[in-house]
Amino acid sequence: MKFFKPGWISLLTVVLLAVSIVTVRLTQEQRDVLTWDVFGYYLYLPANFIYDDPGLQNQQWLDKVIETYETSPTLYQLVDMPEGRRMIKYSSGMALLYSPFFFIAHITANLCGYPADGFSLPYQLIITLGSLLWTVLGIFLLRNLLRKFFSETIVVITLLLVVAGTNYFQIAGIDGTLLTHNYLFTLYAWLIISTINWHRRPSLKSAIFIGISGGLISLVRPSEAICFLIPLLWNIGNRTNFKIKVQNILAHKLHLIPAILIPLLIGSIQIFYWKSITGEWIYYSYSNNPGEGFRFLPPYIIEFLFSFRKGWFIYTPVMFLAIVGILTMVRKANANVPLIIIFIIIDLWIMSAWTAWWYGGGSFSARSAVAIYPLMAIPLGYLVQWILKSKLKYIGVLVGVFLIWLNLFQTYQWKTKIIDKDRMTGKYYSAIFGKTRVNKEKLDHLLMVARGTETNELPAHIERYRGNVIFQTPVLSSNDTTDAIKLGPKNPFSQGINLTFQELTSKDHVWIKTSGEVWLPEGYEGQGPLLVHTFHYKGEPYKYRAWKLTTPEINKWQTLEYWYLSPEVRTPQDNLKVYFWQSEPRDVFIRNVKVEVFELID
Repeated sequence: MKFFKPGWISLLTVVLLAVSIVTVRLTQEQRDVLTWDVFGYYLYLPANFIYDDPGLQNQQWLDKVIETYETSPTLYQLVDMPEGRRMIKYSSGMALLYSPFFFIAHITANLCGYPADGFSLPYQLIITLGSLLWTVLGIFLLRNLLRKFFSETIVVITLLLVVAGTNYFQIAGIDGTLLTHNYLFTLYAWLIISTINWHRRPSLKSAIFIGISGGLISLVRPSEAICFLIPLLWNIGNRTNFKIKVQNILAHKLHLIPAILIPLLIGSIQIFYWKSITGEWIYYSYSNNPGEGFRFLPPYIIEFLFSFRKGWFIYTPVMFLAIVGILTMVRKANANVPLIIIFIIIDLWIMSAWTAWWYGGGSFSARSAVAIYPLMAIPLGYLVQWILKSKLKYIGVLVGVFLIWLNLFQTYQWKTKIIDKDRMTGKYYSAIFGKTRVNKEKLDHLLMVARGTETNELPAHIERYRGNVIFQTPVLSSNDTTDAIKLGPKNPFSQGINLTFQELTSKDHVWIKTSGEVWLPEGYEGQGPLLVHTFHYKGEPYKYRAWKLTTPEINKWQTLEYWYLSPEVRTPQDNLKVYFWQSEPRDVFIRNVKVEVFELID
C-alpha cells in the first residue's frame, strides 16, 4: 500500500497556492471593501433586505452609508429613472453570489452589537472571507480540470503558471477579491468540468451543473453569455467525435431542459428587476453614459494585447504561451481546437471592444481576461507537455520560473505604485523595469497624462505643451459694456467652438484653456454666466464641465478662466463645444473670449 495517494502533489500545490493568496489578502492594509464597483454589485442586498428600498428612492440612508464608509465619491453605479427611482447599473449576479455571506454577516452584526446597516465590519469581513472561499474553490476546480487531461507533473506546473504567473494572483489576493473576475474564474472551471463530465458520461447531474454555472456566469456579466459556446462546441473537432456528440444529444434530449431552462430562470432575476424599476423587460443600463460603450468595428485589440498601459501579453506573457499552446493541440488533432479558437476570438473581440478597454485603474494587466483562464489553461498545459518531452525542457523550465518571478515581482511593483495603475507607457516601463525603488516624481513626465475626477484640473509640466489660439473675439479695453456681447433670456448662449477631436490633435489628449471677461450690471443677483466645456458622442454630452465666477462683483469686468483636459474620447469624431451660457433670467455681458489648445510636444 502506497503511503501517498495519486494526486497528492497537485493537491498540495493547490493548498500552497490557496494559502499564499489568502495570506496575502488578509495581510493587506484593512480598509472598507464594499466600495467603488463592488458597492454597485452589492447594493441590491442592503437596498432590498435592510432598507426595503429596491428603487433606491430614499437618499437619506444612502447618504449616511456613503458618509460613514466612504463607499464611493459619486453614485456612478446608479442610473436615474423617472419618478425618483434609480437603477443599479450592474447586473445582479454578484449580489446573488454574495448573498449567503451577506445573511450570515447580518445575523452576526445583530448578535455582536455592530450596526446592522449592511456595511459595518461583520459584512466587510465575512463577505471578504466568502470571496476567498470562492478563490480556494476556483484553484481546486482548476486542478480537477487539468487532471482530466494531463499527468501530475503537467498539472502542477500549469497550476503554478496560471495562479502565480498571471494577474489572477493580483486580482484574487490583492485588489480584486470581491470583483467579478475571481468568481467568474471559479464558475468557468465548474462549467468546463461539467461539460467534460457530460460528454464522457452523459448525466442529468452534469446537465444541471452546466445550466447553473452558465446561468450564473451570464448573470454576473451578461457579455460572458458566450460561455455557452463551451458545451455547444465541445469535442466537435473531428467527424467521429462530432457524430458521438450528436448521438448523445439525441439519446439524452431531456438533459437539454435543465441546461436551457435553468439559465433562463437565473437570468429572469435580472429581467424582473429591470421590469420593476424601468418598466421594460430588457434595459441597457450603460446607455446613460455616452463617454463609454462598445465599439465593435474596429475593437481595440492591438491596445488590449500589446499596450504598455495594460496590455495582456505585455504584463501576462504566460497567456501568450497559452495561445502558442493551441498549435500543439493542432498537431495532435485535438477535437477542442475549434472551440478554443472560436471562443478566444469572440471573447477577445468583446473584451477589447469596450471603449475603456483598460477597465479602470484598479487592476494589473487585462483584468477582464482572468475569467477565461481555466479554458486557457488547457492549451497552456499541452504546451508544457510538449516542452517537457522536447530538447527545450531545461530552457522551458527556466522560462517558466522567470515568468512566475516576473509576474510576482511586477505585482509587487504594482502594489507599491512603481507600476502606475493607469498611466503606464513604454518609456516609463523601460525606466522602472526590475527596480524596487524609483523616484516617480522625477519620472512623471514619462507617464500618460494624469486624469482626475476633480471639476477643475490644472496641467502639470505645461512646458511640455505648445499652445495655439483657435478662437478669439475682438479685443476690447473700455471700462464699460460698449461693443461687448450681451447674453440673456433671449440669447443665452455665446458663440464658441465646435470641433472634432481629430481636428484638435493627433495626440491622445489636449488641454483647452478658455478665458473671457464678464460684466454683471447694477442690481444683478445670481451666479453669473457659466463657462461650458463638453465633449459629445453622437450628440450626447460627456465630461461636461460648467465653471462660474467664484466671487461675482457688480459693474466690474471680471476674468473667468478654466483649464479643461480632453477626455479619453470614444471616437476621433467626438466633438468639443466651448461656450458661455447665461442660465439666469437677467442680462449679462462678456468680452475678450479666447480659446487656446495646448498640444503635447513630441
